[in-house]
Amino acid sequence: MSVVAGGSGEGMKGKSSLVLGVLVALGALSFVVAMASGSATHAWAVFLVNLLFWSGLSAAGPAIAGIFELTDARWAVRLRRIATTTVAFMPFSFVLFILLMLGLRALYPWVSVPIPKKAAWLNVPFFVLRTIVGVAALYWVSVRFAKAVHRSTAGAGEEPGRSERACLAVWLLFLFVIVGSLLGYDLIMSLDAHWFSGLLGGYVVVGMLYSGFALLVLLTGVHSFGRPGWVMPPKEMQDLAKLVFATCIVWIYFFWSQYLVIWYGNVPVETRFVLQRFFAEPWRTLALWSFFLGWVLPFAYGLVRLTGRPPDGHRILIAVSSMSLLAVFLEILILVLPSTAVPGVTAYGASDILLTLLMTAGFGALFILSFRVFVPRFGLTSRGEA
Repeated sequence: MSVVAGGSGEGMKGKSSLVLGVLVALGALSFVVAMASGSATHAWAVFLVNLLFWSGLSAAGPAIAGIFELTDARWAVRLRRIATTTVAFMPFSFVLFILLMLGLRALYPWVSVPIPKKAAWLNVPFFVLRTIVGVAALYWVSVRFAKAVHRSTAGAGEEPGRSERACLAVWLLFLFVIVGSLLGYDLIMSLDAHWFSGLLGGYVVVGMLYSGFALLVLLTGVHSFGRPGWVMPPKEMQDLAKLVFATCIVWIYFFWSQYLVIWYGNVPVETRFVLQRFFAEPWRTLALWSFFLGWVLPFAYGLVRLTGRPPDGHRILIAVSSMSLLAVFLEILILVLPSTAVPGVTAYGASDILLTLLMTAGFGALFILSFRVFVPRFGLTSRGEA
């Protein structure tokens, strides 16, 4: 009976891998077709949106585990191990960052028409160097930290390897904030090099953390559903729910702080960026959905959940966290696509929407496949046991 069950499980895994591979191929094909049909700018813009979103999830996992490590969060032993498995996407992500460098001319006007006052910072060699080196350093430390976490046999105390993990966690969090901020300034803000916001880097980092905690809820749910004998205690899930609730508040706080400064400053070069996204379709509708899914819904649910006894089931929390992930994705979409849109064009056609959906499905499938490819190769385990 066990042999039959094992064979059936392997067969299902093979079929799902095939489906995921087909989705990756369709996403890549849609990108190539868009490039060949003259929609290179939109294709690269959608590529950038997905690269930032999925890479942000990958980087947030070990960063969250690093926070647990440095705060001696003994309750999060299993969560820490689950969170670090997101480093599996980093090899794919690094290759995709290198590929992005081929699309700089299509995405960034300053590549073709340099801005003299900003040329010392916005020039292709320095841009490529700091992006690739920064991402490589962050990913290298993240993978080392993940391996150290999975070599350990406990989550706290003075067991062998704790000092190494603590040192790696410090470097990891420094790099996470610095590289994450630079990605916000360089890859997003320089799309419109005449607009600026000093808070955008921090806003991007907070969005990465928020989506990372939401993803951790989903990963924990997958472990629970896939292994009937493995159940996360309600108290630990309640603590994780508190972190999702807290980061959703910090996320909206950073947005409001950025918006408020631009609003009362009323400088045209700054306000036009906000006006384009809040008062022009389809960005206005997407912005409202991002606000509702990313703050109103999780905030309202968090108030109800966290004021009573921790529930035994977590399906609603998983659903709300999924909406939070969608909200962060829409947020990045709203930040990137309007800056790359053709002047005077306010609507996207069916082909543009189809391209966005196919490429997003391809990136998502690649993210899932990366767990199957690199988790065992990195010496990690997809199981959450301490």
